[in-house]
Amino acid sequence: MININYFWQISKYKDDEYPLNQQGGSPTWTSVSDIGTRYNRRIFTVNEYLTMEETFIKAIQVFMTSSTSTKLMVKQLEKSLSLEVIEDDIVKKGFSLEESKEMLNYFQIVEQGMSISFAEVEFIIRLALREYIWVELESETMFVRFDYDYYVDIGSTERCDEAVKQVCKMNMSVNLWDKPYPFSSST
Repeated sequence: MININYFWQISKYKDDEYPLNQQGGSPTWTSVSDIGTRYNRRIFTVNEYLTMEETFIKAIQVFMTSSTSTKLMVKQLEKSLSLEVIEDDIVKKGFSLEESKEMLNYFQIVEQGMSISFAEVEFIIRLALREYIWVELESETMFVRFDYDYYVDIGSTERCDEAVKQVCKMNMSVNLWDKPYPFSSST
């Protein structure tokens, strides 16, 4: 059991876009399934989605670096979809099946207790954000927990001030949780 002292929630939402309390003044997408839907007179595109997905990957890797985690372990995993269902969904949403091959290969091998390298974490993040799996990752110094609506919880044994600054520069929201962390965690 690790002794996590600091907890953050990162999200894609700006102050006027918070989807959970429905009080934001600007409607925004909250799911990969929103691709093709109109928000603020514009269609939400696959490319816009992929840009945000890349930002989440970079943000989580920044926290990994800040907490000196070179790998994460799959602590909890829910994997209820078949490969065929995921492949159909990729095509339906307009993603490239060819460009998704590595992610799909990773889907087939990922299992609870598995160690994920810094480079491989990209595939787990993509699978989680696209709602193909639910996962909680952990190292000796941090955890990453994927929530609904593009909220990702991160806990660390260190303050990670530099990571917070870098992620904010990526145009993401970073909120410090008050202790205790409100969700059950493996920590």
